Amino acid sequence: MSISKGKSSSRLLAPPPTVDDVPDSDPDGNVPAKVLINGGTARVPRWPNYADQLGKADELTVYWVQGGITKTIYQQVKDGPITEVEFEIPLDASLFSNDGIAHLYYSVRAVKPFPSNKLNSFEKKMTIDHSIIPLPVLLAPEFPDANIWGYLNCAAERPIWDGIFVFIRFQGFKKDDVCESVWRGFSSLNGVEESYVAGTRGEFSYTLTEEDEENINGFELLPIPFIPHSEPLVNSCSGTVVYKINRAGVYIGQSDIGLVRVDRTISGGEPCGPP
Repeated sequence: MSISKGKSSSRLLAPPPTVDDVPDSDPDGNVPAKVLINGGTARVPRWPNYADQLGKADELTVYWVQGGITKTIYQQVKDGPITEVEFEIPLDASLFSNDGIAHLYYSVRAVKPFPSNKLNSFEKKMTIDHSIIPLPVLLAPEFPDANIWGYLNCAAERPIWDGIFVFIRFQGFKKDDVCESVWRGFSSLNGVEESYVAGTRGEFSYTLTEEDEENINGFELLPIPFIPHSEPLVNSCSGTVVYKINRAGVYIGQSDIGLVRVDRTISGGEPCGPP
């Protein structure tokens, strides 16, 4: 809940803190990936009526509010005369662990020569979303039935109409990891977006076994069905596969794109296909 709600504006006289790399022009305060990973720095501007003489002192307290819980992340007495125009407040990466909305604000009160009431600042809103962090890059999938030039053709040992087989190299995956793959077909040899063949896309899921975990070479996915995923691909075509690994509901990596070329033509220009 926002600290500003329920308080009169007369008590909110101090400007809000800022956070490096979270622009004030963004009303949602979207936190960039580098801050989510490494933590960041907040800046508290010098407040009105600060301790400007010897013998005076102010206490600065900085608060983090998220999920209905308010946490004090900084508290220090600043002796007068205060000459700094702003104060750097470190924000540990652990503060950004949970997705959602967080608010940052501070309070100031005089502690010398006489204590006074707290002055609260306006808040800095921050939106925490870890889905923006790029996943670790995994090895591109391979196509074991392609020839040395990278083609699936009519001479493949396992015919394309039996399915397209995809091989994933060993990368330390575990039993019960889920490999989620996406296949797309193209009417060009290089898989450019403009040549995507509508209807060929397929999403597939494979759960690794104990045998897959222990195989130092890697594992093979279930074959991608001929219909509808590769039947439209005849000559000078291609297909791509990318995959993610999901471990206990969390993605731990995403692969580079694997590309295979497709040529199903035989003499006379007729396509080979199921008997």
